[in-house]
Amino acid sequence: MASPSDRFRQIISYALVTGRDAHGKPMLGPVSSSRARVQPSRRLIRDASGNEHLASHVIYTDAPLTLQHCLWLSREDVSDFNRARRPVAVDEPVDGEGVVRFRKVWL
Repeated sequence: MASPSDRFRQIISYALVTGRDAHGKPMLGPVSSSRARVQPSRRLIRDASGNEHLASHVIYTDAPLTLQHCLWLSREDVSDFNRARRPVAVDEPVDGEGVVRFRKVWL
C-alpha cells in the first residue's frame, strides 16, 4: 500500500519560534528541512481562535509542524525572516490505529 509521503517531492524548511528578543524580533530554533507537497489553495478556513482566513497554500508533510513554527517554501532564503510564513491551521489525519499519517498545514 502506498504511503502519502511517496508524493512528497518538494522540500520545505521550518523552525520553531522560541520567543522574542529585546527588540520584538522573533527568535528561532534551528532550521530543519523536510519533504513535502505544496499546493496553492484559495480556501476559507478558521484558525484556532475562530477567525476566518483565506489560505494561500496547503502543505502535506511528515514534519512535526505546529502553529508555533515558521516555514519557508522551496528555494526561499531561510536567513530572511520576512520570507517566513506562519501556519494558520494544522490538521493531523490518523490511520485506523490512531497514528498520525501526515500533517496538513494551511498557510
